[in-house]
Formats: sequence, C-alpha cells, structure tokens
Amino acid sequence: MAERERKYSPKEIAAFQGLFALAKDGRRFSSIKVQDIATAAGMGKGTLYEYFSSKEEILSGAIFYALDGVMNRFEQSADETLSFRQTLERFFGELDGDVPFAALSMLVASMAPEQREEIRARGQEDMSMVFSRMKQAEARAFSAGRISGEIDPSLDDSFCEYTVVSALFGQAAAHMFACQEHERQIPWTMLVDMICRTLRP
Repeated sequence: MAERERKYSPKEIAAFQGLFALAKDGRRFSSIKVQDIATAAGMGKGTLYEYFSSKEEILSGAIFYALDGVMNRFEQSADETLSFRQTLERFFGELDGDVPFAALSMLVASMAPEQREEIRARGQEDMSMVFSRMKQAEARAFSAGRISGEIDPSLDDSFCEYTVVSALFGQAAAHMFACQEHERQIPWTMLVDMICRTLRP
C-alpha cells in the first residue's frame, strides 16, 4: 500500500489556497507579503503566524499540498484496471485543470535560485515521502503497460519515469509561458501521445 498524503488543517489549506490565488493573478514570489496571503486566505496575519513562521514556509507547505493532490490522482488511476494510456489520459486530463499545479509552476519560476534552494531544503522530508509514493504508483502503471504490450519490456522503470516526468515538467513550463504570452498551451493529449510513442515496443 502506498504511503498516503499527510493531513492539513482548514487554516493551512486556506493559506495555501490564498497563495494559489495570488500566484494565479501573476504575482511574483518576491512581491507577495505574509499579509497578502492572510488577506487572500480570509484570515488575520496573526492567525496565519500561528501555523507558519514565514511566507517561505507557506510556499513549502503549498508545494507539497499540491503534490499530494497530484499523487492522489495518479495513485487512484494506477490502482484501477486501466490501460497505461488510459492512466496517462486520466492523470494529465485532471492535471490540465489543476489550478494549484499551474499557479505554483509560475510562482516557483519567478523565484531566485537561492530561494528555490531554501524551499527545497525545508521540504526534504516531504519530498522523500512524495518520491516514495510516486515510485510505487509508477511501478504499478509501468508493469501494467508492459503486460498489455504498451511499453517495450526492454525499457526499465528509470527510463519510463524520465519520459513521463519530462512531459510533466514540459507541460508546466508550456503552461507558464502560455499564460505570460496569452497563448494557448500545448494540449495534454499531445503529451500522452508523445509518452506512448516513446515507450511502445
């Protein structure tokens, strides 16, 4: 059984949703103050500080809250009797409308390298948990793909994972640039085709 997501209090979730809303509006991380997050979350600044010590801690929590949502969907798809393509279609289809994922992609991209390193250092334990869950769900999906003949048996899980993750982060980057330039982003169906063509026998 995959390790499931951690639990968040209603106030923590409200703070994360407030940060997502600010990011969706195009705010850069450097321009966001704790008071801005508190206002967007519908709570006082003092209440926010009861749960978080800084805006960096809020962002770190928001990243893993969003990743929990992504992993829940991926695990659910991998647990069901779906073909490899169907698993990808459901995953990317749901991710396409995922406001936290898109908003955080833009927000993190606006950060200086040292800020991103600080966020990474804060979330090492959470990241380890996410990677553990991801590996388990991926292994089930890749195994099903090999059994159904959708994935070349000579390709190991590392190669398959690299292909899927590359498409995932490519979609995030494409979404970010499309939003900045007011252009239509790459359709997720194209990413599914790319992954399936890369991995097929």
